[in-house]
Amino acid sequence: MLTQMDDVQQKLDHLIAALDGHDAGAIIAATEELATAVILMRGATIADGTEHRARALMTQTLAQLEAAAMRVNILKHWTRQRIDKGHALRGSQPRGIALSY
Repeated sequence: MLTQMDDVQQKLDHLIAALDGHDAGAIIAATEELATAVILMRGATIADGTEHRARALMTQTLAQLEAAAMRVNILKHWTRQRIDKGHALRGSQPRGIALSY
């Protein structure tokens, strides 16, 4: 399982880099790669004697997930600002609330 956990960590690093680069195509690709890595990790077992290392990797992965979530929220905020500015320039109003997932 440690190999799969390392792979998840690597895919998270790619996702964060894509988010920092504001590249929609790279974000989509990195998200799909991360989803595949998580599926593979979920099916793996923790070998005896590696529990401590697995716990450390999980702590690191959770921190990376939080970092990715913060970036997503910032990008969502910036996008909402751009949409609102576009409406203001056209003199129109947004049609309902922005979706948030």
